[in-house]
Amino acid sequence: VVMFVGLQGSGKTASAGKLALRLKKQGLRILLVPADVARPAAILQLKRLAEQTETDAFDSEGMSAPVAIVEAALARAKSEHYDYCIVDTAGRMHVDDELMDELRRMKKAASPHEILLVADAMTGQEAVNLGEAFGEAVGLTGVVLTKMDGDARGGAAVSLRAVTGVPIKLVGVGEKLDALEEFHPERMASRILGMGDV
Repeated sequence: VVMFVGLQGSGKTASAGKLALRLKKQGLRILLVPADVARPAAILQLKRLAEQTETDAFDSEGMSAPVAIVEAALARAKSEHYDYCIVDTAGRMHVDDELMDELRRMKKAASPHEILLVADAMTGQEAVNLGEAFGEAVGLTGVVLTKMDGDARGGAAVSLRAVTGVPIKLVGVGEKLDALEEFHPERMASRILGMGDV
């Protein structure tokens, strides 16, 4: 079970679809779980991503409680022998107690193997507060940096690694569904330094 957490607009839903495609290419069965009931478009977006990646999406239509969605989805994943359950959670424009409490309850229900913080590479130093808040609330196992195809130097990568103490696992490098790569520290270092192979 992989749970994506982060602020609204950081790229959680898109990253969930990209990871689904990556795992499907390895011959694994994936169930995408739309548990972002705060943003109805997110449920629709995840369903579309499931179609595009030829994976399955849990139908959470009409369900309003994220914890109940997670529980029902996991029950289905177990009975139908899925390899991976990827949970897309709600984000807010800022970190708030309500969001963190909801994530804690979802974590308890899902017992995820991975809790990945999805952070926009443009976040800059705000990434520190973000990493601290999510790390304290739910405990993180890794970071996914999105929008690394832009002008961002990736300073957020260094800050997030230092603050959370967890590795950056994946980077989003474009809009396309296959634009998710493993994180390579050496490449990021040379990018931040802007000096090529020096």
